[in-house]
Amino acid sequence: MTQVAGTALSGTHFNKAPLAAAVALACTVLSTQATAMQTEQVQELAVAQAKATTEDDVKVEQSSNIKFTRPLLDTAKTITVIPQAVMKDRSVDSLRDALRNVSGISLAAGEGGAPSGDSMSIRGFSATTDIFVDGIRDIAGYSRDTYNLESIEVAKGPGSAVSGRGATGGSINLQSKTARLDQFSDVSLRLGSESDYRATLDSNITLGDTTALRLNLLSDDVDVAGRNEVDNSKDAAALSLATGIGSAQRFSLNAEYQKQDNMPDYGLPWVSDPAAVPELADYVNEAPPVSFDNFYGNVFRDYEEIKAQSLTGRFEQDLSNTTMLRVQARVGSVAREGVVTAPRFIDQKTSTNVRQSDEKTRDTKNSLAAVQLDLVAEYQTGSIKHNLVTGVEWAQETFKRWNMVDLVDDNLDSTPALVDLYNPDPRLPFTGRYGRDGNSIEAEGDNIAIYVFDTLTLNPQWELTLGARWDSFETDYQYSYTDPSLQVDTKDSMLSWNAGLVYKPAANGSIYFAVGTSFNPSAEGLTVSTNTNSNLIDLEPEETVSYELGTKWDLLDGRLLTSAALFRTEKKHARTDDPDFTDGQSSFDTLNGQQRVQGIELSAVGYLQPNWTLIAAYTYQDSEITHAEGDDASQIGMPLSGTPEHSASVWSRYDYNDKLAFGAGVQYVGERFNNSSANRKTAPGYTTYDVMLSYQATDKLGLQLNGVNLSDKRYIEQLGGGHFIPGEGRHVSITASYSF
Repeated sequence: MTQVAGTALSGTHFNKAPLAAAVALACTVLSTQATAMQTEQVQELAVAQAKATTEDDVKVEQSSNIKFTRPLLDTAKTITVIPQAVMKDRSVDSLRDALRNVSGISLAAGEGGAPSGDSMSIRGFSATTDIFVDGIRDIAGYSRDTYNLESIEVAKGPGSAVSGRGATGGSINLQSKTARLDQFSDVSLRLGSESDYRATLDSNITLGDTTALRLNLLSDDVDVAGRNEVDNSKDAAALSLATGIGSAQRFSLNAEYQKQDNMPDYGLPWVSDPAAVPELADYVNEAPPVSFDNFYGNVFRDYEEIKAQSLTGRFEQDLSNTTMLRVQARVGSVAREGVVTAPRFIDQKTSTNVRQSDEKTRDTKNSLAAVQLDLVAEYQTGSIKHNLVTGVEWAQETFKRWNMVDLVDDNLDSTPALVDLYNPDPRLPFTGRYGRDGNSIEAEGDNIAIYVFDTLTLNPQWELTLGARWDSFETDYQYSYTDPSLQVDTKDSMLSWNAGLVYKPAANGSIYFAVGTSFNPSAEGLTVSTNTNSNLIDLEPEETVSYELGTKWDLLDGRLLTSAALFRTEKKHARTDDPDFTDGQSSFDTLNGQQRVQGIELSAVGYLQPNWTLIAAYTYQDSEITHAEGDDASQIGMPLSGTPEHSASVWSRYDYNDKLAFGAGVQYVGERFNNSSANRKTAPGYTTYDVMLSYQATDKLGLQLNGVNLSDKRYIEQLGGGHFIPGEGRHVSITASYSF
């Protein structure tokens, strides 16, 4: 679901001092810019604003991020937009499924009690905390649904100047559906081959000349194809009220709530012991020779419950024909509770049995309160046109985790229970009970940022984009369940920047060179290591710089946007072991590590013919740890974890006539590794095929048949340290949609 992690809707508290400082900074910026614009000749040009994609759009012209003021054709960055039309064609219902349309992204399995969720890497670097909803960070690790999304936008390359901490390899922004001046109601029901169903309602009504209300509802229950016992269910609602639509003063209020009830899945164990029993000896550091359907959890003990809620308000005021002020604020929370079994061999040297005593518990709540204030302007200084975005942001993020223990003895743990590797029994009797013991840990992060971006159109052929953002990020982490006085504090201040030069040899093409930076503080995810030998809290943030040389062209009379880019990302200050720490544990770190990812991106999106659409992408990545020290020195020369050299995705739809359409797609992901050590585990490359057939029976009734992974390829999709999660098996569904 596209819920944002945030402060609970009830009992929200704001730290007023940072907020006051942010507002003061904003007033200073606004005053300065207003004075400058009054002294220059202002052209009567419309302010560049993000455009919401409609259901039928495939080729998107403009980013949904207001900080990218130029059309995608003229933006010096690799940006991929997955519009609602493509998600509907492919019967996509999750962020992970939607990202099959983007090459260069790989998925990771959950660890430490956190099931997989939306954990992924972009261009070789983790992007788990780099997911945004309408430009505001969504920090909770859970699976997001697409029922309330207009589009998904992936921006690649370091982007701390745009989004703040992180964004080392890129970031993902989810654009929510909002009320508009239209009257429609769309209902759909999907039935699948796994006895699954999915029902949605999208209804929009006008309440006046400039006011509208939109309601989105979801209910689904899905058995995961190719995974025994794994099922997920959701009930969700999103309400959007907008007024002043089309006028100079606009306000919208969006509320969203979702509840999930899932069977968490840690997949299968890796074979890792070089001295494994003979029948596993040929599979060391690989998947065991068993059915990928096998489930090694316990259906009576394992569960996951998620409740997510958010409230977002946005106010926009056109100060002139070329200037807009926007204020956006959000509060929300994501609560997650569950128990999951980590599949681990009891002893690979002597047995193929898998124990059920390695249960992981999680009872957490992520919260956020955020305010953004932006000034978007277009003005002229002499012969140079400026597209300016400047603003301030304040956010308070909190994380709380309750200690979850077995209130009644867990018989599967105390025995311990064993299941057969080849034929596991997920229904062994469970007589225990888990719950809170009254203790908890808590982390709070406060972030203040000020930023400015300016695209200077020097003449019809040349554009220069400059951007900078200063962040002050402070965290307080109370890390002991039993002693609240034990706390670590971090404070990082960092300036991030980006620059891009665009040359337009023709109106329909651009050639660009861009460079940008990012930073990763030790408390990027709010918590830090509190090992007695760890010094992470004393380290400065990791720093990354990226270079990109690319070209974009609108071909076929502007129907098809094509792009190609060479990129190189260098993390020159990566954490690595301190070689002077020699007590045998080597858990102290320095920033002397170096990592590098370089490669090429190719893409095409749009219409080959008015009735023939295409979205295609290919990424080549050459990743390497170029320097490491201490115990990590053995990693030098290794590729980064979860980074395939080759990956590609193609989806195409052809409309035979007004009623009948056919779609087909293929995805390829190359070989990947779960870490960068000598005993790394290997996930072989794979290829999957999808198809779609749709029939518009009447003006109001449409039918659509989808087939996913038609060849029933069994492959490793999400990589973890001690386990992996297989990808979805073959799944066939039919969807009936009715509009009125």
